Amino acid sequence: MRSFLGILALICSSCSPTIFVVDETGRPIEDAKVVPMSRSFNWPPKATDKEGGVLVHQDLPTIEYLQVSKVGYRNHPLVNFNLPKPITVVLKR
Repeated sequence: MRSFLGILALICSSCSPTIFVVDETGRPIEDAKVVPMSRSFNWPPKATDKEGGVLVHQDLPTIEYLQVSKVGYRNHPLVNFNLPKPITVVLKR
């Protein structure tokens, strides 16, 4: 039973957002573009939901950085994907 709960917790945690995008006041930014990047490959962009969250899981080739952007906001420097999850990115106007 204990191993079942451990597996269930792992599955649930792997389905929750790993990246949150907010503005300077901490409000979630919906439809921000998050592009997972490796050294030689960019994954297709993902969009944040109404809570500003998006699930990005480690894949091959290994994701090293995230490019986060939204029209109307300044470009954000690349975000290190190896930071503890969830990662919160603040976009400024």
